[in-house]
Amino acid sequence: MPIPPLTARLRIVVYAALLALVGEASWSAVVDLTHSDFIVFWEAARRLAAHTDPYNASAASAAAWHQLGIAHPPYPLPYPYLPELAWLLTPLGRLSFSAADVIWLGVSLAGLIVAVAVLVVVARRQPSPAHDRALLVCAATVTLASASGIAEGQLDVVVLLLTALGVALLPGRRFAAGVLLGVAAVNKPQIFWLVPLALLMVREWRTVAGMVTGAVAAFALGFLLVPSSEMVEWLRQLFQGYPAPSSTVAFPGIATDVGGPPAALLTAIPLAIIALAAVWWVRERLDARTALGLGIVLSLLVAPHDYSHDLLLVGVVAAVAGLVTGWPRAVALAIIAIDVTAFVDGWLYPPWDHLEALALAGLAIALIWQVRPTTAPAQAAILEGAGVP
Repeated sequence: MPIPPLTARLRIVVYAALLALVGEASWSAVVDLTHSDFIVFWEAARRLAAHTDPYNASAASAAAWHQLGIAHPPYPLPYPYLPELAWLLTPLGRLSFSAADVIWLGVSLAGLIVAVAVLVVVARRQPSPAHDRALLVCAATVTLASASGIAEGQLDVVVLLLTALGVALLPGRRFAAGVLLGVAAVNKPQIFWLVPLALLMVREWRTVAGMVTGAVAAFALGFLLVPSSEMVEWLRQLFQGYPAPSSTVAFPGIATDVGGPPAALLTAIPLAIIALAAVWWVRERLDARTALGLGIVLSLLVAPHDYSHDLLLVGVVAAVAGLVTGWPRAVALAIIAIDVTAFVDGWLYPPWDHLEALALAGLAIALIWQVRPTTAPAQAAILEGAGVP
């Protein structure tokens, strides 16, 4: 029996709850500046505008903590991103941190709106109730877990926007989509590290070529903005944070609490092999868009370094869920599980604050199970053969 679409009243309630969640996170970003990761971007932009090294971790960290009114830094604040981001933010680096933080919040909210709108357009192209699909995208993008990225001034909204534009270009403009995904991946590699391999398994050669082109171009452009020694320092800082401490939502984070960073890496490697074997098992039932969504979920699950705010990218999975029978229900249940576990994790202490990883694992298993070879052909393959974009 088909599931009836949600009533208009229920949609309004859910949309209002999501709006309230974004509003609360935005208010936190303005009021509690000591918890803003944007200080790292702002300090890098300020130093680049002054022609000093943004990758001098000790000097940049001391200056950033000083702006927050903390004389004795509790931990370093390195800038592990490409210099292009700092260069684009140099106008904000000339402002006070409080003013720049408010502007960055506005940019983040605008980017979130555009990204969600693009994903909703992608979802509405699929043969499913349009309103319910839009609601699924919104609920998957804005969860209790991902909203923290807004409050912390994180870069996930920019990555989400690039990924949303990329998935909107698939499957018609594969190379251009790959370029956007490559630029996104070079900024947040932990969210995409299994995506190129998943795309290769479904023979998306042009998409992968675009990803390589976008990533290499972004890397090469950095040499035009800063000396080569600073680019080497960027690479060092990029990998210095792997694996992550106990706030990670991936399984290796649990291993970090038990056996330290080596245990996390030893956990991530076999999990990655298992994840790739699962993608290979179901490769014939995937297309570029569903392989991208599945690759993102698996990357988040087994990455040595990711956090709750990175779950913003689950919205991409919701946008393509209508291409496979059973995926919308799996994503909907996962959204509820992520919200519940994120709320509970907020009250727990290490090593028990990893319940979001269990919700993410359930989503990955459900997505793979719905496209296992013994099931009917995936809706994506039917649409692709019919020439539907």
